Amino acid sequence: TLTKTPEIDEDFRLWVTCEITARFPIGLLQMAIKVTLEPPAGLKAQLFRTYNTMITQETLDKVDHEKWRTLLYVMAVLHSIVQERRKFGPIGWCVPYEFNNSDLDASLLFLEKHLSTTIMVNQPHSWVTIQYMVAEVQYGGRITDDLDRELFITYAARWLCDEIFRPGFAFNAYASEYNYKIPEGFDIAVYRNAIDTIPPVDSPMIFGLHPNADVTYRLKEASEMLATIIETQPKESGAGVGKSVDDWVKEQALDYLSKMPPDFVEEVYRAQIAKLRGPPKLDERGFGAPLNIFLFQELQRLQSIVAIVRSNLRALSMAIDGTVVMTADLLEDLNSVFDGRVPKRWTHDASGAEISWLLPSIGGWFTGLLDRYAQLNTWLENGRKDMKSYCITFFTNAQGFLTGIRQEVTRQHKKDQWALDDVATHTEVLTVDPERVREMPDEGQNIHGLHIEGARWNRTEGKLDESEAKKLSQPMPVIYITAMTGKALRDSGVSYGQSDRYNAAVYKYPRRNDR
Repeated sequence: TLTKTPEIDEDFRLWVTCEITARFPIGLLQMAIKVTLEPPAGLKAQLFRTYNTMITQETLDKVDHEKWRTLLYVMAVLHSIVQERRKFGPIGWCVPYEFNNSDLDASLLFLEKHLSTTIMVNQPHSWVTIQYMVAEVQYGGRITDDLDRELFITYAARWLCDEIFRPGFAFNAYASEYNYKIPEGFDIAVYRNAIDTIPPVDSPMIFGLHPNADVTYRLKEASEMLATIIETQPKESGAGVGKSVDDWVKEQALDYLSKMPPDFVEEVYRAQIAKLRGPPKLDERGFGAPLNIFLFQELQRLQSIVAIVRSNLRALSMAIDGTVVMTADLLEDLNSVFDGRVPKRWTHDASGAEISWLLPSIGGWFTGLLDRYAQLNTWLENGRKDMKSYCITFFTNAQGFLTGIRQEVTRQHKKDQWALDDVATHTEVLTVDPERVREMPDEGQNIHGLHIEGARWNRTEGKLDESEAKKLSQPMPVIYITAMTGKALRDSGVSYGQSDRYNAAVYKYPRRNDR
């Protein structure tokens, strides 16, 4: 082996760098000395490292202009802020970008050249140019999400402007015991001493976030730690310490099997859908109505999931009994059930494509299966007359439901010569919960099941408000969804108040990247 080869000098060392990968050899990992460079935690630590590694006395003296040192500090704070926001998960950034020192270095190089050029020609510097280069080019080159881009542009507009040169300027726009002000001086020691006075624990408000974001961060840390503990705990039970892993998993599998709903038979529900009525004011029935087609497709998908779960639970029970061979896939499913996680076969097909909903616990996932079955079965058996409101989160293809609504409303306005390409989804937030809905609308549908994060809905005044303390998300009331043309919306006279409407993004999962 390599370690026993006599020709290798004892002082020889090999430096290996690689990306994170599960295929890294365990033996090499165990015999090597691991070295990692992680960004420091906290705004104070981030700034301290920046002013000890990237920004030196020589950097401060590069441009002979009173605004240069102020811009340096502002860029250092901006760099630290955008890096620290990652710890808040999807509340911080929809996509966790790997901003690093090269972004800051490129921005400082641009600022240096821009300031030097404007000083030489005796012209004022252009804030529009600076904001664009920093927010859209240097850092913005990594950003892929539109809302993240809007956030970074807001940071640049707020902190890359003449306001930073005003006496008494502070980065925190809220009342606080400590004000994040910009130090003034020519010596690097002045800035390091000022950084040393920054509190070691940052308030989420300095990042422009609600205090609830700190709870989100703590929960994220705790869940990651617990997940690691569960993955590393031993799966074998000692003698005389109660049930073995196999006994416990078999008991769970049989319990889930006893609760499984009956199968949907395609010939039966196809005939039932053919008799269902379409939307009011239209003579369409059966598969002539878009939402009836949507129901058929949802039943097909759910039946496929039901069949997979039933087959997998039976195979798992038989493998534990020794009736069939315990394959590597079944062993992985067994460990998942024991850990309380959803077996991968229930959520993804062989190609890795998602076929069902993703939840962290098997109990919540199975309850979701029963709830989805109940909603579709009620719709199938009773038709639309009993569907006063639909739980949109119970659909595997919610976009198809919205498309079906637009198609049906467009057909209802055939006399008005509405075209599908001209209509857009229009929503109105109602004041009631789904249990209190008494009538279904003639056009469009009522939905529920959505939660709002980062704000709350004020039902009394019908507007968005700040979140309540320690309430990370709150359920939205019933939302009426229909389709309207731009002209019809203007003619309706709908008023959104002083702040106008807000186009809020809707995500299937908390990670905000559809997974």
